[in-house]
Amino acid sequence: MNKKLPTGFTIIEMIIVIAVIGVLVAILIPAARGVMSRSRKVKEMNLISHVGKAWNMYSVDHLDTILPGYVSTEVQAKEELAWILPNETLVPPAPDYGPNDPNDAGPWPFRLLDYLDYDWESVLSYKKTEWSSGDLREYANIIATEPAFGYNGFYLGGWQEVDNHGGRVTSLFSNVALTNGRRVNVVAKHTSAIPRADNQIVFCSTFFATEGIHHELSDDTPGTFMASPSVLARVKRWQPIASDRIEALFDTYAPLGRYNGIPSLVFADGSVRTIDTVKLLDQSLWIPSAKQIGDVPASEFSHTMN
Repeated sequence: MNKKLPTGFTIIEMIIVIAVIGVLVAILIPAARGVMSRSRKVKEMNLISHVGKAWNMYSVDHLDTILPGYVSTEVQAKEELAWILPNETLVPPAPDYGPNDPNDAGPWPFRLLDYLDYDWESVLSYKKTEWSSGDLREYANIIATEPAFGYNGFYLGGWQEVDNHGGRVTSLFSNVALTNGRRVNVVAKHTSAIPRADNQIVFCSTFFATEGIHHELSDDTPGTFMASPSVLARVKRWQPIASDRIEALFDTYAPLGRYNGIPSLVFADGSVRTIDTVKLLDQSLWIPSAKQIGDVPASEFSHTMN
């Protein structure tokens, strides 16, 4: 008896198989990307939590004093401040404090790295770094100015400079006018001055935005060391276009997330959340002393530059 030999796929069957494979690929690839994106977002939130804990440790060690937002070269020279690298060399501008020395100790990272066990990989979590501790001075400016998370340092600790008239150390926004004309200091220098720690932004996924519309930071977009509310000193700097994108009205520090566009934040109580950019319009999340003045709610609190 003759056996019937198996035949190959017909053209129609091959088309059907290819179509099925195409559908599966179309389903699986986005799903895989989504899983990877969520995994990276979780890692980002763990890292910002790590930075928030270091910030709290600094305050405990400094008797309730909040880490300054930025320290100018002049302040460091006047108060003889210096920070060291693991190889025991000084972080610029120390020891000379020259006008042409990079102020790598001015932003927050090197002033907090000791509390992070010099884990610069966490500070630059979005970058691939293959540096050793001996390379830190060479890459000091990148570590200082391009961390993954910006510090709400205009209102926590303050942007510290030397007053040109009296020669004393002062902070930006330490004597400003409110909408009712009253002059106050809106910079919190001690954690006890934060009325709601669970509602106070400390660090946020941030970048330095050029004028225009931006969405979901890619890994080749540098972070920056400061974070700013939408309205800073009565100047509107950025505005949300959607929950995951913003428009920078001019070059400015702006909150925006990696992996899904939603910023990751750590609060003064150590809690970590993602909050869309629309909700970040609330000024009371940024300014510890924000309150209702007349008919103006705390969420729209503002003040003059000086």
